[in-house]
Amino acid sequence: MAVCVQSQSALSLRALVAGNVTRLRQQAHVAVESVAQTAQLVGMPWTANWVSSMEHGTRSLSAEQLLALPVVLSMALGHRVSLADLLAGDSPVALAPDHDPLPPGYVRDIVTGTPYHRPFATVGADATTLLMAANVAAVEKMRQIRAANLGDVDVRTLGTAEAGAGQAEARLAKRLGVPEIIVIAAAASLWGRSMSDERDRLLREAESATAVNRQLSHAIAERIKQARAGSESASQPSDPLAK
Repeated sequence: MAVCVQSQSALSLRALVAGNVTRLRQQAHVAVESVAQTAQLVGMPWTANWVSSMEHGTRSLSAEQLLALPVVLSMALGHRVSLADLLAGDSPVALAPDHDPLPPGYVRDIVTGTPYHRPFATVGADATTLLMAANVAAVEKMRQIRAANLGDVDVRTLGTAEAGAGQAEARLAKRLGVPEIIVIAAAASLWGRSMSDERDRLLREAESATAVNRQLSHAIAERIKQARAGSESASQPSDPLAK
C-alpha cells in the first residue's frame, strides 16, 4: 500500500510528464515540429501546437497518447525513451488536486514495474513485444538517415516513399552498399515518392525501362554522394587562412 507524503512541492502527473518531455527534447536539440512530424509518421495526428501545449501542461493526455509518447520520442530524439523516463523526478506526484500526493518512486514502480506473473500458459509475442520491436527498428532507420545527412527529409514524405518501395530500392541499395532506407530517403528528397513509384510514372511516358532505371539509379547515387560530402564538409573545422 502506498504511503502518502506532504503535498508541498508536489507535481501533477500531467506536469511531471510535460517537464520530462521538454527536458528530453531540449537535451537532444530537437524541435517540437520534428516531434510532431515523427508522431504523424506512426499515425498520431499531433501538430507542433499540440506538442507545445502538452509540454506546457495545458493538455491532458489519453492513455493511448501517453503510451505512444515514448515510441514517438525514441524515433524523434534518436535514442531509447521509456515510460519511466517520462516519470523521472524527485517531487511527490499528485494524482488529483484534492488528495495527498504519492512518493515519486512508488508511482514509477507501479507504472513501469514488471507484470505480476499469473499461472497462464506461455504465449507467443504479444502486441507490446511487437511494438517494441517496431520501435527499435524505426529508431535505427532514423539513425541511419541522419548519419547519411538526409535527416532533413519530411517524415510524411519518407513514410510515403517507404510504403511505395520495392525490389528496385533493395537492388540499388545492395549495389551502392548502403541500407535500403538510405535509398528510400534519397528518393523521397528528390521526388517526394519512392524510386519505384517514380519509375512507374516515367515508364508511362518512355519506352525504355532500362534507360529509366539507369536515370533514377544515377540520380539517387548522386543525391547520396552529395549528402555524404555535405556531412563530411560540415564535420571539418573551418580554416580562416584557407584560400
